[in-house]
Amino acid sequence: MKIETTLENVQGVIAKIQKVSSKNLSLPVLENVLLTAQGKECIARVTNLHVGVEVTLPVKVIKEGEIAVNLSVLAQITSSLTGNGSVVLETEGTTLRISTDSSDMQVKLAAHNDFPTLPKVEDGTPITLPIETLIDGVKSVMYSASLSDIKPEISSVFIYSENNELVFVATDSFRLAERRVVVDTKAEVPGVIIPVKNIQECVKVFSGSTGDVSIIIGKNQLSIQSDSVYFTSRIIDGNYPEYQKIIPTESITDVVVLKDELVKALRLVNVFSDNFNQITLSVDQKAGKITMHSRNTDVGENHTTVDAAVKGIDIEMHLNHKYLGDVLQSLATDSVQFSFVDKGKPCVLRGVGDPSFLYLIMPMNR
Repeated sequence: MKIETTLENVQGVIAKIQKVSSKNLSLPVLENVLLTAQGKECIARVTNLHVGVEVTLPVKVIKEGEIAVNLSVLAQITSSLTGNGSVVLETEGTTLRISTDSSDMQVKLAAHNDFPTLPKVEDGTPITLPIETLIDGVKSVMYSASLSDIKPEISSVFIYSENNELVFVATDSFRLAERRVVVDTKAEVPGVIIPVKNIQECVKVFSGSTGDVSIIIGKNQLSIQSDSVYFTSRIIDGNYPEYQKIIPTESITDVVVLKDELVKALRLVNVFSDNFNQITLSVDQKAGKITMHSRNTDVGENHTTVDAAVKGIDIEMHLNHKYLGDVLQSLATDSVQFSFVDKGKPCVLRGVGDPSFLYLIMPMNR
């Protein structure tokens, strides 16, 4: 194999695929990237058996071929090279020669015949949407997924379509995030459960990309493809919890606070929080304020008050302050609304004037 391209192209491709590489003691071949030069392009493939990625690189193919080389070594080399000139990759026996105007290196090759193929998902109806829509939807909810693999259904992100909206959901059973995005597509998504670790890899790979992607949902696999990137992930065969049943439809108290003020208050709360991240949130309707109280026997005690617009009755609830902090990144509005049903019932957060996002937090037992 012998190809010629720009250093910028090589560095861009490696930056994407390196996010999916694997250190697998039982399958060391997965530590490599498979490079296939054919026609007018070179395809770089990596996989960790949970997800796989192929990135197409425009090159001048002088000699076609296929090789496998350690991705970590290749990344260290290319990140250390500078300049805007061309780079030549050429195989010489069992080594890969990398040449630029100022450097010449030889890297040992690995056996490429055992490198896994990526499944081609072709038995579903393609769904086309902007990549920004997919990334925004996933990032809005993925932090709410369970970190434990004991229940695969909730250590995932659930995506389905409803009317003209694409709905993204994640929950760990203590909190739940839902983002609804209006899409210009007639294709229906019956409901797909994607492991959160896999969809996080997807966000990393496509981060910074623009344009549309085509999504195909197969029986056990999902593929996402742009002009230059093909991403595939396994999906969970199971039923997602019927989460709509736990979302309150009414409230006894609604509170609106400025997001910036809430952020500042939570920073103080964090200093004094206990091992369970528990705070006491008290609503004072007459004073038009909410108070956050946190206490740590090793640090001290804190009461922080925030001005609020309160509609309803006074209420007090014990919440996980980390859950409150996590959601603020998904709220694009300047104000946040808390809706309380009862002391022992879930609390719902929304951005004021933004019906597309909902966040639910279960109260903590004292």
